Amino acid sequence: MKTPSFLELRTIVEYISDELSGAQLQEVFSTEEGLVLSFYQRARKMIYLVFDLDRPFPFLGIFTENPWPKQKKTKPAALFLNSHAKNSLFLSAEIGAELGRVVTIKIGSGAEAVSLEFRLIPKQANLIVKSGKKSISWYPVKELATNDPSFTVPASDDVRSISNMMGLWLQRRGAGAKSAENLPKTSQSPFEKWLRGREKDLEKKQKAVTAIESQIKQYRLEEWAEAGEYLKTHGLKNIKPEFSVYIDFEKKLSANIERCFEKTKAVKRKVAGSEERLTVLRREIRFLADMSEEAFAAALASREAQKSKVPVRKVEGRLRKTHIPGSGITAYMGKSASDNMDLLRNSKPHDLWLHLKDYPSSHAIIHRQKNQSLSDSDLKTICSWFVQEGLTEKQTQLGGKFSVVVVECRHVKALKGDKIGRVTYHNAREVLIAL
Repeated sequence: MKTPSFLELRTIVEYISDELSGAQLQEVFSTEEGLVLSFYQRARKMIYLVFDLDRPFPFLGIFTENPWPKQKKTKPAALFLNSHAKNSLFLSAEIGAELGRVVTIKIGSGAEAVSLEFRLIPKQANLIVKSGKKSISWYPVKELATNDPSFTVPASDDVRSISNMMGLWLQRRGAGAKSAENLPKTSQSPFEKWLRGREKDLEKKQKAVTAIESQIKQYRLEEWAEAGEYLKTHGLKNIKPEFSVYIDFEKKLSANIERCFEKTKAVKRKVAGSEERLTVLRREIRFLADMSEEAFAAALASREAQKSKVPVRKVEGRLRKTHIPGSGITAYMGKSASDNMDLLRNSKPHDLWLHLKDYPSSHAIIHRQKNQSLSDSDLKTICSWFVQEGLTEKQTQLGGKFSVVVVECRHVKALKGDKIGRVTYHNAREVLIAL
């Protein structure tokens, strides 16, 4: 079996990201030429992520049973993962066109996060595991050659499905685990999933267009304007039968005339609004009708850009701020109780809230992306700024040690009705700052 092409590997990585979202690493198994990570996924119990480091034909796969149950051999990389990543949550799996067939998998978050760089390049296969400043590799690390651009364009051969690739690998490398039950539960690739979702969206939009066109037709059949003109000329005597449905015989003539022309205006507004909605829907239908691989690639790029985008949040008040260059991490500090509450209200659950322990101080919020780690040194830098900004010049000159309470905003609650910005919190950590 040949190693997956760049496009095939991209579909595998997308599939792994979906299957292992929120899964916890339970055990690490190593063999002579590979590694198996077992993850617990609440919805599907155990999932096995396989790194086959066969030099000529490296492979990355995901199975519902361990394909190498009896081929255990202790390897340094496995010991390293057991020590640094066990019981941590799967964070992400990514592949970048600039490096070719190199997959980066992250487990855990914060300063203790573990990164696995798996190179699926024939004759250059390798697995490099990193945690902080520590790292270990399966084979000696060699510098990668410049990426061949052909990796990122469609090959002449058909792109194989995930189930097909997993089945072929089991036949060649699996040990007594070749049953169909061990293959992924779905044969759909990420492209096929995207295609199915797009088709559903397209069908919904087309149904909406049909319904709105029918509604506009119904509006135009209503004769409120004609009934109003008839009443102006002939009054309530000798009403035409077709106009009787538009008249309230318990009301005066003037009230009925006014009612007819008000309904006429309302119908015109409804028709205009419906036609605007039709224009939007037809534009969306033209967009959804493009189901090419280029459109899929654009959707993936848009999703990745959205993941890396730092949310822009409106924060009111006279605020002091600092930031960590190049990280997108910014800290804001209030100057009043209203500033403090505005900061807390505009925070996200994964942001960090700061306050001096056992000492009156302003609040500060560290804005960051979801799952974005903040190193201990960066956190200490921000806490030091927070302490110095929050104390008077005289207190700063006197020096001393101050303990800063750091809590995720999800664990901070403002006291109801309190006007001076007091809160309750739990799951806190402390950072000691010496001036």
